[in-house]
Amino acid sequence: MVGIGLPFAPETPRPVAASHPLYHRIETGEIEGLPPTIKSSALNWIAAAKRSSVNAALRDNFDRMNMLAPDAAAGRARLAVTWKGSDTPFRIATKNEASVTLHYRLVRIDNGQVIFDREITTSAKGGGVDAGMRDNGIVRAAIAANFASAANCIDHAAFGTAPADCALVPKFSVSVERRR
Repeated sequence: MVGIGLPFAPETPRPVAASHPLYHRIETGEIEGLPPTIKSSALNWIAAAKRSSVNAALRDNFDRMNMLAPDAAAGRARLAVTWKGSDTPFRIATKNEASVTLHYRLVRIDNGQVIFDREITTSAKGGGVDAGMRDNGIVRAAIAANFASAANCIDHAAFGTAPADCALVPKFSVSVERRR
């Protein structure tokens, strides 16, 4: 569920340089409101992801962007993330799309100034004959796209140039095949 390094439109997130104001300066905790497991649908008995892996993926994305503080002492801004939900329509077909919504709030630790406050909804598409595995894969890809979108937008927000719509569009899709 790490989207940094994958292709997106209109741009692909790139790790920030040491001269960036948020370089190794963001600390984050657990995602608020995140259920124990993320499921692509109520009918799918296999979860797309566990809470622990989603929280780890959030940290991994910001770490790959060079924004994650190495320890609490280095943190200058605190990122609070809230899970708003996911949606994967039930389809008996070979293709589907999933969306994920999270809210991000980045606040300076020293003075409480809000640097970034946005709700971001991203989606991912995929195909394959095994609907359960396909839908789980596209939910995971939508989460990766959401984390990459937030990191990219926060990168721009540090300079006051964050776009109105932070959602990046994946230039990749999920493909599930059955092997014998």
